[in-house]
Amino acid sequence: MGLFRRFFSPSNDLPALRKAVAHQRHAEALSIGRALLETGPADAEHTEIEALIASAGDALARKNLDEAQCLQNNNQHQEAQELLQLAAQQASTDEIKEQVRQALANLTPAPLPAATPAATCSGCSSCSAGTAPSSPPATEADDADFETRLELILAGYPAALRERYQQKSPEFLQAFMLTHEEKDVEALKQFGKLPAGEQDDLFDFEAGSAMARLGEPAKACDALYSAIKKNPSLTLAAEALVTLLVGMKKQDLAVHLLHELLGKECDPAFCHGQLLLVHHSMNDAQQALRHGKQALALGEKDAHLVLLTAMLLEANNEYEEAEKAYSAIPAAAGCGGNGINLYLAEFLLRRKRDLKKILDTFNHACHLEPDNPRWSLRVAQTYLALGWEKQGKEMLNKVVADPRLMDELRSEGQALLAD
Repeated sequence: MGLFRRFFSPSNDLPALRKAVAHQRHAEALSIGRALLETGPADAEHTEIEALIASAGDALARKNLDEAQCLQNNNQHQEAQELLQLAAQQASTDEIKEQVRQALANLTPAPLPAATPAATCSGCSSCSAGTAPSSPPATEADDADFETRLELILAGYPAALRERYQQKSPEFLQAFMLTHEEKDVEALKQFGKLPAGEQDDLFDFEAGSAMARLGEPAKACDALYSAIKKNPSLTLAAEALVTLLVGMKKQDLAVHLLHELLGKECDPAFCHGQLLLVHHSMNDAQQALRHGKQALALGEKDAHLVLLTAMLLEANNEYEEAEKAYSAIPAAAGCGGNGINLYLAEFLLRRKRDLKKILDTFNHACHLEPDNPRWSLRVAQTYLALGWEKQGKEMLNKVVADPRLMDELRSEGQALLAD
């Protein structure tokens, strides 16, 4: 929880969060929920938001557990470990956390690279060259549990940054770990004790993120701006700052920042992806779509950004390009299925194409998520699209009577029955 996440909600409100959870759009739900928490909701809403975030996190963790098991069965142990580390960050309930811990215990974790005497922070102008992290005293930094938790956290960071964090001093890493234990006040005190040589872009990013979580947005913005000034290529800081500015309803500043970064040729795919999200938060579909297209053309693979661009393309009647974008989204985690992801399957159902193929996809989803009536509804709709009226109507009558079905989806089914 020490990182600002890459995603934030295109519809930054509680109904959007409820809908995302009900529709099994778990990654989107996490982004919406975390953005909502940054706005300081009322106590009652805060409780519901945290519960929905926990539900989405557990669902993602379960899927990553399933896929990790498949990878482990295929002797792809490193890939399995990475998924389990991600699941450890996503899991919320004790039951899922324990399942992840047990799965990790059955793998041999990759050791952290040891810091060398000549280690320096790459890309960091304020770190003294040749200054090595001193041998730490007998503190928790020497403890195996500390190293394991550090490794799990860093698994969620880009590889290049992971190496930089691993080379940080024990004092920096202790403050860093405090942020991930939701002890931001203590973390900021620890960060404040670090010498000037350690107050680089990573220092500003971590301190700024902690300030934002403590409800100090002005100070957080200053720190994050400082991180970007020191290292314009630190996209984590840019993501965090954009998220913060959007939450503060200062989208104009976020747009200005991203265009500045584009002018410096700092990861154009990232910048256009963030501009997609900012303009979408402003309900500017045309600008959002323009930047989404540019992001995908530059190789953006983030599933949330690809999905949002696909939805905008479809809404703009650009069906061929929309299908390409939907096709680029990975199929749901887990073994089995025909490789068609559910977003693509729903698109093809709306277009009344490849109906027998998508019927397999929806049937497989019913098997994986038997408590989610959405997929039974899609099976019934596919039956009707195939002209199988009797089977379709029978299933449709059962599905619309299911109290677990969202009202919006129930309306879809009722409209078909009324025809």
